[in-house]
Amino acid sequence: MQTKRRQDTEDKSRKRSRSELSQTLYVNNLNDKINRTLLKHNIYILFSTYGEVWDINMKLRGQAHVIMDSKETASVCLKALSGIPMFGKHLRIDFSKNKSKSVEQAEKLLAEE
Repeated sequence: MQTKRRQDTEDKSRKRSRSELSQTLYVNNLNDKINRTLLKHNIYILFSTYGEVWDINMKLRGQAHVIMDSKETASVCLKALSGIPMFGKHLRIDFSKNKSKSVEQAEKLLAEE
């Protein structure tokens, strides 16, 4: 019985990590007791180590969307930063299920050219 439960958990985590490649990363498990400005600044410093950060949208309850300059850069960030500690909590990172508005606008502009 316990092996079935473990297998179900592994299957679910595999499905989650197989989200479609995106330049927008969903980051959660952020310490929501930290000042939002300080948290956003530290996220910027951390992610900009791997590429250009276009935008960071802070959400409620320890969540954020980080928009990188490319899908490749976002992929590198996901691999390098998943699970690292920040303000006493380990970051959980995955590709965002939806495109951010700024990415959609940039794609529209490129299509018009």
